[in-house]
Order: sequence, then C-alpha cells, then structure tokens
Amino acid sequence: MRSEIKKLVDATNLIDHTYLVQGRSMAVKPNIVVLLYALADDENLSQSKLHNNWLLPLSTINTIVTECRKEGYITLEPIPGKRRECFLRLTRKGRAFADFILSNIHAAEEKAMRETISRYSPEFVEALDFYAKAFHAALHPGDVADEP
Repeated sequence: MRSEIKKLVDATNLIDHTYLVQGRSMAVKPNIVVLLYALADDENLSQSKLHNNWLLPLSTINTIVTECRKEGYITLEPIPGKRRECFLRLTRKGRAFADFILSNIHAAEEKAMRETISRYSPEFVEALDFYAKAFHAALHPGDVADEP
C-alpha cells in the first residue's frame, strides 16, 4: 500500500509542479496563476475563500490582489452584509489576461483528462475525490464537511 500512496503523492506533486512551470514560462508569478485560475471558475470568490480553498497565506493573497488591482486585472466589490470582505472580480482586461494565461493550461488539463478517462474510466475522478476527502477526514475527524 505504501508504494501506491507514494505514487499518488508523487503524481500530485508533479501536477503542482506543472502548473508552477507553466506560469513561470509565461513570466507570471505562480500565485497569480492560482488567483486567475480560481477567479475563472468562481464568480463569488473572496479573499477568505481563496485562502480557505486554495491554501494561500493571507499575506500572499494581499500581495497578489494588490498587484492585480494595480495592473487593472481585478476589482473589489463589497459583499452585502460583510463589513470588510469583498468579492474579487476580473475586469475585462483581467478576463483577457486570465484567458491568455489559462488557455494552454485548460487545454492540457482536458487532454490529460480525456486520455486518463479513456484508459481508466470516468470513476477515476470520483475515486481521487473520495481518497482526498477520506485522507482529510482521517487527519481531521471533527471536520465533518469534508468526510467522504
């Protein structure tokens, strides 16, 4: 069983490394790639949600949000009922930049997924999701939201 776990950990590390290398190849900081990726898929992304879901430190988030606002890629929109929390919104310029940065990544993800599913079946994704939640629950048993 340890060899399967090592193979899985190595695979997830390679996936993370691939995103990092792709961002660097386009002269974009890795955490900005993460921000653009998250914003491309989530219309209601706040800094705290980015912190919780993508595991970026708050200081890093503040830095990349400041940089992206300065470049005109994002704006902050107050969340009704929240005093200090804002939604992060891509501007037109930001959407174009995100599309440019993410187009190769999304195409590569989709190609890899098609190849994987055709060889291993669509249950591959369900199995990986189940494993991730089971692993999290094993280390954090009180966190019922993430139980498999």
